[in-house]
Amino acid sequence: MSPGSSAPQVQPSCLGLWREENDRLVRQWRVVAQDSGQPLKQQAAHHALEQFRGLLHRLQGLPSALSVLPLELTVLANTLTLGVGLAQRFMKDHASDIQQGLERVLNAQGVPLPQSGDLWKIIFQSPFLPSEMLCPLHHLVGLQGAIWLTDNHPGDLTMLLCTVMNSQYKESGVPLPELTEDLLSLLSVWDPPAEELDAPLTLQDARSLKEVLLTAAAFHQGLREFHAGNLPLALSSLQKAAFGLCPRPVLAQVHTALGACHRKMGHPQRALLHLLEALKAGAGQGPPLLEAARLYRQLGHTTAELDSLKLLVEALSIPHSSRPPLFPIGVELVITPPSSASSLYCGTQSQAKHLLASRCLQTGRNEEAVEQYLDLLASLLDGPLTRGMQRSGFLSGGSQAPRAPEVFLETAAALIIVGRFQDSLTVCEELLSRISLLVPQKLWLRQGEPRLRPALSSAPSLSGNPSEHLFCLLWASAAHLLQGQAHAGLGARREALEEFSRCLDLLFRMQPLHRDVDQGAGGNVDQGLSGDVISSHEDEFPSEVCLPMKILQRLKSVTLISRGLEWVAEGQDARALRDFLLGVQVCPGDRNASLHLLHVLWRLERKEEAVALYQRLEAQANQQQEDSEGFLPQYLESFMNWIRITDQESFMQELRKSLQRHPCP
Repeated sequence: MSPGSSAPQVQPSCLGLWREENDRLVRQWRVVAQDSGQPLKQQAAHHALEQFRGLLHRLQGLPSALSVLPLELTVLANTLTLGVGLAQRFMKDHASDIQQGLERVLNAQGVPLPQSGDLWKIIFQSPFLPSEMLCPLHHLVGLQGAIWLTDNHPGDLTMLLCTVMNSQYKESGVPLPELTEDLLSLLSVWDPPAEELDAPLTLQDARSLKEVLLTAAAFHQGLREFHAGNLPLALSSLQKAAFGLCPRPVLAQVHTALGACHRKMGHPQRALLHLLEALKAGAGQGPPLLEAARLYRQLGHTTAELDSLKLLVEALSIPHSSRPPLFPIGVELVITPPSSASSLYCGTQSQAKHLLASRCLQTGRNEEAVEQYLDLLASLLDGPLTRGMQRSGFLSGGSQAPRAPEVFLETAAALIIVGRFQDSLTVCEELLSRISLLVPQKLWLRQGEPRLRPALSSAPSLSGNPSEHLFCLLWASAAHLLQGQAHAGLGARREALEEFSRCLDLLFRMQPLHRDVDQGAGGNVDQGLSGDVISSHEDEFPSEVCLPMKILQRLKSVTLISRGLEWVAEGQDARALRDFLLGVQVCPGDRNASLHLLHVLWRLERKEEAVALYQRLEAQANQQQEDSEGFLPQYLESFMNWIRITDQESFMQELRKSLQRHPCP
């Protein structure tokens, strides 16, 4: 008995009517798609999709039969083409529809459904596969490949193409060549059968889908190689994508990626040419402008870099227009929007403003930096994140915006740099008024526990995440530190000392929790301690906890040095000595703290201690100093510049000469 012979026979008249309905819908859609405007086209697409679904429902309501499957699979492909175009993306339902179609093919062949396994492989290896089914099956191969590329599963598409081509060569009797596992090569040699003249009509054939997949796969592969650092391979794949079926939005992304690739390869002129091509495409100008800023920064062209960032801010201020439905399926639907980790991600307008402001500050354009920071701060405070004083939004800034407290602190630091000390005090006061209730009374560091655990706390809950209390402690401490520096700039040393002391009081709320205390009271620390309990094993910290703890340690050292410098200005060297000693203990690798300590030791005639410290610093001079500032936020980096001994080498030479004139006994 041949497969499918036991299935009920469909009357030829019914099959012909269904075939005519499919062809009529396709012809009607082609007329609408060619001559109608977008609103009418979208309305017609919804209507046609409902009719295709109804036809597919009638076909699938019967037991599967080999004689009907070519039409059924064609209707399925047409339904998916319209559905994906209207949704502007592939969805799980589309993959399920293809899976159901494959299962009906196996049922018609009399093959039991496997518990697990590759249905595609079983179907294409079957000896009972009518030639009429090859064309619609290849059509579904193209749709399945688009789904896998969208889901970033290129390996699955590679395996499917190997299966398909093995079957094709076996049917033709041509010797099978050695198949590569390179997806682009497989797509290039994949040869979907041409549609027969008497075959049911399709909205988009398999050969058209092949070109879409080839371009999208080249683009995806180019980006993967780029992020993996394989620049020559990335360049090759991206160039293939550029010569494919690229609509303008995709072409802009391809040229932007090519520009980034050439920049990293040390070809700035070529990079610039590709970025210009991306801008000419006229769609999505954010990514090429950001990449241009990176290129100009690498070349040291600061003015051009900042101009690019200003244009980026303007580009991101333009409301993003929604993309109209795409018919037929194009490359745009197979290329997903870039993630925040992608080189093609240009961020939000707030992020662009923040980058522009920080770069102005880093390049010494301080007045312009202040203007940019104040503009950013105003937009954040006037936006939905902080309107109505929503705490969680104010602290987090949302997933795609800088945290508002950090913008406050960076603004305050920039104001100090340009001498607007009173304005800096006002900004810090505003920040403290918003977060003061969220600062914990105590933070306990528990040894050996790899997870955060909230305990009794006087601070309000922050979404059940004690790490936010850690950030609030950091921000409040930094605000008092900046207020101290602002008072120092105004000549108010007493107020400056008070603010530095308030900062230290907050910082020392974080205390170690010793194991013997932890094990007391039956091991229940909550019975005897108030505050948040967090692990003190840095390697076991979540990244969102480890970073603020490192910054807090650095902040302690910076504050102690700052207060020590105020004591020096007051003529109280003994008090300054105490603060400098504590600063060195908190951050032993901080050469700046050691130099301040050395200076005051020498002035206090404590020559032996000064010589010992001097010799230790000299021994470390040729060693690479710990890169402790790479993780510092912008506001703290600015502060480090204020307390740094500007000419350390001259200072050391003076001490060296003094030691030669007055050797220590």
